[in-house]
Amino acid sequence: MQTDKIINDSQKVPEIIMESLISSIEKGDIEVGRELPPERELAEKLQVSRNSLREALAILEFVGAIESNGYRKVLVRDGDYIKRVHSMVDTISDSGAQQLVHEFRRVIEVGCVAIACQKATDDDIEQMGEAIKALENNPGVYENDVRFHNTVAKATHNPMLFSTLQLINNFVSEIRIRYYDKPGYLDRTLASHKAIYEAIVERDPERAQLEMIMHLNLAAEYGNKYSEERILSE
Repeated sequence: MQTDKIINDSQKVPEIIMESLISSIEKGDIEVGRELPPERELAEKLQVSRNSLREALAILEFVGAIESNGYRKVLVRDGDYIKRVHSMVDTISDSGAQQLVHEFRRVIEVGCVAIACQKATDDDIEQMGEAIKALENNPGVYENDVRFHNTVAKATHNPMLFSTLQLINNFVSEIRIRYYDKPGYLDRTLASHKAIYEAIVERDPERAQLEMIMHLNLAAEYGNKYSEERILSE
């Protein structure tokens, strides 16, 4: 199988991977019903990290474009279907969809932290702690932000919640990084992530939910404050 080499753009790597796969399908290099190459081989061909590749494959699997066959992935939908998925990614990443994303996350993620307080295992807590350390070391890397939210969702031990949030977290990467260079944002969001983590460690669902609400409100605050500036600059 041949694939187009990707110029690594960390802001939209999962979306770019989808574009490369679409191109490969249209050229006949990947066929419906055939297995994709092993993850390591595919990541090397695309010259992207395996984590970024997994994000893209998770989106495609969630929406039914690929299916798991043991450790391998099988393409079960054509390029037109994946194009529609890609279009949905673009729509959700658009600035006009921020309020929709905020409403969704407030309903789902606030509920998730309460469940995580009840169900998180020691291993789950350890993974959250590792994600927090990654955020402390590199707060401006959006994958670390995504990693923490995904570990919280995973700690619910509810595959529907985990898959849905993993999908949405991958979709909103552009929204997530939009305010990284704004005054105080990275420090405030790091402190907010740590507060959520500490509440889960202490098994305090009410505090965890309150901290998650404040965390989501922080993103909304910066969105409201800088949306006009962004529009004028485009």
